[in-house]
Amino acid sequence: PVRRDTAESIAERLTGFGDGTKAMLGFAATTPNADEQADWAAELRSSGYVRLVAGGRIASLAGDQPPRLDAGAGAIVVVDRVAISAAREARLTESIEAALAAGGGRCVALVEAAGSSEPQKSDADEGSRETIDGRPWRRLAFSSELRCDACQQDFQPPEPQLFNFNSPLGACELCEGFGSVAENDMDLVVPDRSKSIRDGAIAPWNTPAYRHELDELLALAGDYGLPVDVPFAQLTPEHVKLIQHGVPEREFGGLDGFFRWLERRKYKMHIRVFLSRWRSYRPCPGCGGARLKPPALAVRVAGKNFAELCQLTTADAERLLATLDLQGEHAAVARRALGQAMTRLRYLVEVGLGYLTLDRSVRTLSTGESQRVAMTATLGSNLVDMLYVLDEPSVGLHPADVPALAAAIRRLRDRGNTVVVVEHEEAVIHAADQVVEFGPQAGAEGGRVVFQGPPDELIRSSGNRTSDWLAGRRVYGDGRRRPVTDDALRLLGAAGNNLKSIDVTVPLGVLCVVTGVSGAGKSSLVLETLYPALCDILARTKGRESPSTAAPLPHGDLLGAGTLDEVLLIDAQPISRSPRSNPVTYIKAFDPIRSLFAEQPEAKARGLTASHFSFNVEGGRCDACSGAGYLEIDMQFLADVNMKCRECDGRRYQRAVLDVTYRGRSIAEVLQMTAHEAFRFFRGQNRVQAKLKVLLDVGLDYLQLGQPANTLSGGEAQRLKLAGRLAGKPAGRTLFVLDEPTTGLHFSDVVQLIDCFNALADVGHSLLIVEHNVQVMMAADWVIDLGPGAGAAGGAVVATGTPEAVAEGAGPTASALRVAMQRDRHARALGDE
Repeated sequence: PVRRDTAESIAERLTGFGDGTKAMLGFAATTPNADEQADWAAELRSSGYVRLVAGGRIASLAGDQPPRLDAGAGAIVVVDRVAISAAREARLTESIEAALAAGGGRCVALVEAAGSSEPQKSDADEGSRETIDGRPWRRLAFSSELRCDACQQDFQPPEPQLFNFNSPLGACELCEGFGSVAENDMDLVVPDRSKSIRDGAIAPWNTPAYRHELDELLALAGDYGLPVDVPFAQLTPEHVKLIQHGVPEREFGGLDGFFRWLERRKYKMHIRVFLSRWRSYRPCPGCGGARLKPPALAVRVAGKNFAELCQLTTADAERLLATLDLQGEHAAVARRALGQAMTRLRYLVEVGLGYLTLDRSVRTLSTGESQRVAMTATLGSNLVDMLYVLDEPSVGLHPADVPALAAAIRRLRDRGNTVVVVEHEEAVIHAADQVVEFGPQAGAEGGRVVFQGPPDELIRSSGNRTSDWLAGRRVYGDGRRRPVTDDALRLLGAAGNNLKSIDVTVPLGVLCVVTGVSGAGKSSLVLETLYPALCDILARTKGRESPSTAAPLPHGDLLGAGTLDEVLLIDAQPISRSPRSNPVTYIKAFDPIRSLFAEQPEAKARGLTASHFSFNVEGGRCDACSGAGYLEIDMQFLADVNMKCRECDGRRYQRAVLDVTYRGRSIAEVLQMTAHEAFRFFRGQNRVQAKLKVLLDVGLDYLQLGQPANTLSGGEAQRLKLAGRLAGKPAGRTLFVLDEPTTGLHFSDVVQLIDCFNALADVGHSLLIVEHNVQVMMAADWVIDLGPGAGAAGGAVVATGTPEAVAEGAGPTASALRVAMQRDRHARALGDE
């Protein structure tokens, strides 16, 4: 162990030898050559030192004749001789400070061993024994710096940034804190080893820009016996080495030289993208994937360094920190930081994330896991008298996970805080003290308080859309099930992340739901294994590039893809980050609307065409703001400010275009309409209404047609993507893959969304939905339940079958389905009465 001593800690250490124990305090020095010893002794005398210890004896520096010492031998210059006493600790501390100052942060204590007791501190340095003038003494070395005297190595003082792999102070210098290094991967460079060199086995050299590299290799192949017309797999190691390392005497650098040449030009974006295609990552050889420098990894708490601590799960880390036995100064130093860490770890465990390791990458978390981790910093604090506003905190959570979240929110309230939650989850509504319902509809027909009071009163009330669902007066499903045939996808040996080499059958032509507790492996199975694998198969079949940019997680084989024509992923990623994109352009409804305005007599008289009614095209858009409706003001050191354009007053168009109206409304006014208003406004215009109806079908009737796409929530973006696919009428048999499509939806909105799913399935398409919503589970034709737990406890198939069949089993999903079915039976009985 290497530690940093202070005058106080050294005094406390020495006091442990007992009152009356004699000690000498000094600092280590090296004796010079014989002809320099006189001057050295004189310099020590002038500094006030009168004796030193060398060669097993005490030598006096008094007098004109200095002691004779062996050159280069170690000596201890005595600063003070003391009799250790707890009552005179102040004097002892002053002497220690003087010795540390004279020794450059290091000092030596010689404690008389005869009759002395062992120190009371078990973690202190026991020192070494030596004889001085025939008497036994104990020698103890101290340092105010972090230095190991045995190996003469200095360590920098620990500070928080030393343990931060995002800081240059702590990050491993080789991998820069990433834990892995990129290297050229021959499996990516030569993806198809059945091809010959001439036929393009070396993929980077197939592009026209770098074809000359292949031509050079072909030109010299004959001189070195390199076969270019046989499969690459048949080449000998010597042949592969020639391709990799090149032939310097022929000025051919091979793949190594080619990639070095690209490295010198990677300041260009397209070069960096090109390089990344041929690289894979392996653990950093410098830090072994720990991401930190050796000095950071040398610091240990409870026998673990920082990287080893981060490899623990949150539950194990909480137990470890709770059992730390810290005493004295250590306890005082750790108290505040330890309390904050324990509170946050305890919160993660309480909300069901005890299985996550501390070093888990955030991008690998599921939606529900990410949601709960993001709330930890807030909900895991000990603040009081605060107002917390939570927006859909139950997103991504299975019904079995919600009670733990509700309990955490109630603890916030119990500490004296006020919590406002925007939520549709039934368990959270029941846990509330007050419920405020807005409505009665969405968009322009909403915005009013239709109920406020306790949840019990809401259930007993009428005239609002929520009470019927909470009271069980509305049914979750109609009980209709499509028959499941042998037409299915069969994914074999899925073993990515926590998946346990499972085989999964996904029936086609039906509504199939993959469910399970948060962290059970749903995203790993559907979004990271099945979808990219299916994309690759269909892309090879159709001779085009795969829409999935990520490689599928490890799996065996995927069967049954030949019956599909297309696979479409509809997730919550933004459809665009540009404010110029909006719902009406995304569903292709703006084209017939612009054509309709161009057909008006006023437009024809002014010579305006459909393109003039686009705010993205010159000629009709406002020249001052380029059709944005606002001007962006650069504030230099402050955030940019957007100001409404004075020329068009935020309406995006030139005056001549705005003067053209249809049924008394200009194109700018149409863009301000909601989808519901626009659908009624364009009565009789079948082309426009057919496009707008898909927005109504997916529950987005409240969106303004011209609302910037970058202001949409994740759930709205996902439903808008679905609307775009519906408006485009997918050709052939398509598999729609959806991730949590009910995010942010009310019970009634979910019913509307399920109707869209059924419409797609009824015309022969297939739907594979990752979902926790019980309404969607009840509406499914087939359910695949993963689990039984989260993390390492999940990754297995718990049950498959119809909702009724799954409900007969065990586990959280079966329990949730049984409750939902009981409610349905109750609601149907009330309806019959």
